[in-house]
Amino acid sequence: MDQNGTKNELAFDLGAFDLDGTVLRRNLRITDKTVAALQSLREQGMRLVVATGRRFEGAREHAARLGFADDDPVICYGGSMVRRMNGETLLHRTLPKGLSIEVLEWAAQRDLHARVFVDGCIITSPDTPAALEHLQRNAEPDVSVVDSPADWLRNGGEEPTKLVIVDYPDDIGGWLREAQRAFAGRLFVTRSLPHYVEVGGLEGTKSKALGFLCERWGIEPERVLAFGDADNDIDMLRFAGRGVAVGGMTGEVREAADEVVPDVDEDGVAGYIEKLLGEWADA
Repeated sequence: MDQNGTKNELAFDLGAFDLDGTVLRRNLRITDKTVAALQSLREQGMRLVVATGRRFEGAREHAARLGFADDDPVICYGGSMVRRMNGETLLHRTLPKGLSIEVLEWAAQRDLHARVFVDGCIITSPDTPAALEHLQRNAEPDVSVVDSPADWLRNGGEEPTKLVIVDYPDDIGGWLREAQRAFAGRLFVTRSLPHYVEVGGLEGTKSKALGFLCERWGIEPERVLAFGDADNDIDMLRFAGRGVAVGGMTGEVREAADEVVPDVDEDGVAGYIEKLLGEWADA
């Protein structure tokens, strides 16, 4: 359907795009080719949405560079929030305090750096060597460091939108499965960046947020085209009628996708869209 709700001539009505590692390079660059490709889809009548693990403030900044504005919704916090570019919140899911405290204590017992994301700010445990190496402090406003995020939450902190655990990429494999087993059936634990493990509610996923928008707009999942590169994109790639892995951080990501394209440094998304538009034009 186009922006007015009428069906377009394409195979898809909605395109969903992860940011980091998909359209956003490690140096935070978005190529002109990528911006032009997304604009071409808009001009053909497709709705587009960003679906990212980033908090809203950062997601909105990068989405604006991709041509999103005004009433366009952004899926952020890994799917726990859907908020329009103008700031109107359409969906916001939070984690229960008790369960969040359990996660934070689990991380503290293993000397892991933990981050509590609430709407508009981040509460973190003291820096670890891994956090100092992998986090960009100058790019994160509204960050508060406390001795114990679990105590902060226990003593009146608001329910988190999501939690994050940070470690060296090579070390995460040693405890990620353990965390997933510990919170199985209660939380969604997944890797979004090599050094970043996100913890959210079972309903706070990209596929659930996409489903919310599809229902709102009357779009069937098979009419969704989704792009992603990391483990936190797997459920979205499976939800979509066509899931496209951009490089693919792990074998699980590539297996979840219907197609695999070159990574973000080779403009995989733009190349795929250009090919797709050419096929539609020839049909």
